[in-house]
Amino acid sequence: MNSCGYIFWLISCLFKRYIAVYLNKLKAGLNSFSNVERKIAIYIINNIAQLKDATTTSIANKLHIGESSITKFAKKLGAKGFTELKIALIVEGNKTKNKTLHSSINTEDPLNVIAEKLIHEKNVAITKTTECINFELLEKIIKKINKARRIQIIGLGGSALVAKDLAFKLMKIGYNVTCEVDTHVQITVAQALTKDDIQIVVSYSGKKKEITIAANAAKEKGATVIAITSMMKSPLRRIADYSLDTLSNEDEWRSSSITSRTAQNCITDLIFIGLLQLNDVRASSMIKQSRELINKLE
Repeated sequence: MNSCGYIFWLISCLFKRYIAVYLNKLKAGLNSFSNVERKIAIYIINNIAQLKDATTTSIANKLHIGESSITKFAKKLGAKGFTELKIALIVEGNKTKNKTLHSSINTEDPLNVIAEKLIHEKNVAITKTTECINFELLEKIIKKINKARRIQIIGLGGSALVAKDLAFKLMKIGYNVTCEVDTHVQITVAQALTKDDIQIVVSYSGKKKEITIAANAAKEKGATVIAITSMMKSPLRRIADYSLDTLSNEDEWRSSSITSRTAQNCITDLIFIGLLQLNDVRASSMIKQSRELINKLE
C-alpha cells in the first residue's frame, strides 16, 4: 500500500470509528443530557433518514430552540459542527437500515432508546389523529351510538383488539353490544341488524374483504355504519355513513400495528368518554356495581 492509500485507509477507519461513537453517545447519553440536548438527541435518533436535508435552522424551528444549541451539542459529541455530525449519522443510518425491527427501531437499539422511539411514535399518532378530528361530527356520532338499540363492533387482526376493548367498555356502562372475532359470525350478525342499530367498523386499511362484506350487509339492512379508519380512499370509507380518521406511520416497515392501534384507541376512548359523559349517573352506578361484583372474586 502506498503512502496516499495508507492515509486514505487511516482516515476512513477513523471516520468509521467516530460514526459509531456519535450514535452511541446519542443513545447512551439520553439520561444525562440537559432538557434541550435531550430534545435534540431524540429528534436526531428518530429522524436519521431525514437528516440529509436538515439544517440547524430547520431543526431549531421544529424544536423551538436556538441554532447555537444544535451546534454546541454537535461539538459536545465530538464533531466539529452539525454538518460533520449529520454526515456521520447518515452513513451509520445507511449501515443499520437493513436491521430494522419495527419502524425506526433497529436491532442495535438499547431498551431505553426503543422506549423513547415508541413514545415518540405513539405521541405523533395521537397528536396527528386528534388534530384531524371533526368534533362536531364526533359529537353527532356519540349521540347516535347512545340511542342505538344494538351496537355491533367489528375488526380484524390488531384492529380486533381495539374493537374488543371498545366493546368491553361500552358493555360495562350498559350498552347492548356484540363483538365477535370470527368473520362468519360478524357477517351473520351484520345481516340481522336494523335501522335502529349501529355497526362500528375498526379497520386501518379499510380494504379487507371480510370487513367490507359485513359493512355492506349492515348498510343494506338500514343500520348506520361508522368507520374508524385511515384517511386513505378505501371500500370501507365509501360504504360508511360516517368516518372517523386515524393517522399513523402505518405505511412504514412494521412488525405489528402498534401506532395504528394507538391512533384507533385514541378515537375509541373518546367515544367511550363521550358516552360516559352523556350517562354519567347510570354509568357510574354500573361501574361501581361491576367493581363490587368483581371484588367478591378475591
